[in-house]
Amino acid sequence: MFKSILVPTMGFSSDPVALETAMLVARDFKGHLECVHVRPDTQQILIQAAGYDMGMGMGTQMVMGDLIDVLQREDAKRTERAQKTFEAFCKREALPLATAPTGEPAATAAWREVSGRESDILVAEARVHDLTVFGNVTALGGLARTVAGTILINGGRPLLLAGPRAPKQIGKSVVVAWKPAPEAARAVSAAMPILAGAAKVTIVAIAENEEETANSAEALATSLRWHGVNAEISYMAHPAGPVQDTILQCAKEAKADLLVMGAYGHSRLSEFVFGGVTRHVLGGPPIPVLLVH
Repeated sequence: MFKSILVPTMGFSSDPVALETAMLVARDFKGHLECVHVRPDTQQILIQAAGYDMGMGMGTQMVMGDLIDVLQREDAKRTERAQKTFEAFCKREALPLATAPTGEPAATAAWREVSGRESDILVAEARVHDLTVFGNVTALGGLARTVAGTILINGGRPLLLAGPRAPKQIGKSVVVAWKPAPEAARAVSAAMPILAGAAKVTIVAIAENEEETANSAEALATSLRWHGVNAEISYMAHPAGPVQDTILQCAKEAKADLLVMGAYGHSRLSEFVFGGVTRHVLGGPPIPVLLVH
């Protein structure tokens, strides 16, 4: 059950779609949206200013002071935009505000503003929520992809990436990108509350080891049917093009409103390197994607 849903509000154009996508899930499960906006503290502002100073060759104390002022004003504007977007959304959706469970069978929301290092705070928040819903990263750029990736790897909970626009519904036609691997198994397990209520679930199995993948996909479909899930298999032994394109094409043909998949990658020294399919999806999915590492 997705009762406690974290929505990082960034103060960018992606916020409304993230809120709308999260609301679709919250309504299905009568859940709570915890909308968190992270402001950089003084230390983070100084780090940002130093980065700009080094990159632009600025060396005087006056220029550094001016740059800090600019960054602080921009942060204040983003915070104001984020809060106004949240307030307008709650008003439009007639969404009650609550800071603790109300006992009422209805979705609720809350706004919180905290200061510090964004990725650290959001990872800590993600660990204590059932689901994190992140805005479409295409509109946000590389830094947002880094934050989303950090939450995905270190949060320990499922991450729902919003598409470029909110769907009319979510979880009615679901595509599961399957391979016999722990990441895919965890993704299916995390998505079970949604899969159980779906009208149709399509398992897209793309073979690496052909026999193993086919047998595993059949076993998954059987297991899901024991849960009352209407599961069918779309099996691709040798896709004609890139795997990610095949998956997204299958999702399009199935008229899917949600893609469920594992997030793959490997550690390299202190850096986590995502696999090609995961990296492609993190670059901006065309529909909402539920990811689990």
